Amino acid sequence: MKILVMGDLHGLKPRLHYKDFDCIVHVGDLGDDSKLGPLYKKYFKLLKKDENLKLGWEDFVKKEVGLRKYNFYERDSLRVGNEILKYLDSFGKPIFLVAGNWDQSYGPSKIKDIERNYYSYIKAFYDWYLGDRINPKLLKGTKNVFDCMHRNHEFNRINFIGYGNSSGKEILSKKIKKKVTEKQYEILKKSLKKIHDKVFNAYRSRKNKKFLTIFITHNIPYETKLDIAKDKDSYAYGLHLGSSLARKFCEKYQPLLCVGGHIHEGVGKDKIGKTIVLNPGFGRDAQILIDVDEKKGKIRKIEFYNKKN
Repeated sequence: MKILVMGDLHGLKPRLHYKDFDCIVHVGDLGDDSKLGPLYKKYFKLLKKDENLKLGWEDFVKKEVGLRKYNFYERDSLRVGNEILKYLDSFGKPIFLVAGNWDQSYGPSKIKDIERNYYSYIKAFYDWYLGDRINPKLLKGTKNVFDCMHRNHEFNRINFIGYGNSSGKEILSKKIKKKVTEKQYEILKKSLKKIHDKVFNAYRSRKNKKFLTIFITHNIPYETKLDIAKDKDSYAYGLHLGSSLARKFCEKYQPLLCVGGHIHEGVGKDKIGKTIVLNPGFGRDAQILIDVDEKKGKIRKIEFYNKKN
């Protein structure tokens, strides 16, 4: 079976470089960032200059463009993402998809002011990562899309299991423990366990456990060659920004393949144990064609379009 993997698009309609494929795997971030992106970049530059910046994100947005215009930008981002998904859907092949952090599919949170303190900031992200449905506005009008958020779908003797939304590592570090109360730390531990349980239970509940497994994660696994921030304008330049949950999943269950994105500059291939980890990168041409022998449980070929291996 031939699997076409696509990377983050951020509103860009892909140029299909492979015509012969049986299904598409997409790692999320279909939403357009042409209007929202500059806002985030400007805010990140402020964070890089002052890591103790007291200007919260919402106050920054109000100051720069106002909430009304910002809400319009979000709606328009989904509209563009939906058009791209409809285009991919028109090929009539199954599309196995997770939501990226640009796809407005976060779970609900009771935290109203995430900038209030360190606990509120971490707790809001954990609540958001619990989102287990892709935004219906993104999927509207499609017929062949399989929502893999915290669930499994079978196709041609392969289990496709997904985890989306994540934009960073989900580790409860010593730094976090020092900045929250003991009670707050216990709440965060429970929230993080819920995220793990949702994703891991999707694997445990597979109907056909002898089928191969492909793990689709929006954010590439933590501490690989593929998750290092190389953008010198980023406040996180030089750091590993991958998902610790995705790494733990690969270490524990050793799926045949793990495909992820989010870190645009991390194009390439790595391994976690026996699991081959792939990051197609960002843009119209960010594509990988994988030829799998699903009966023998082997990969015949992995071909990156935009990278020489």
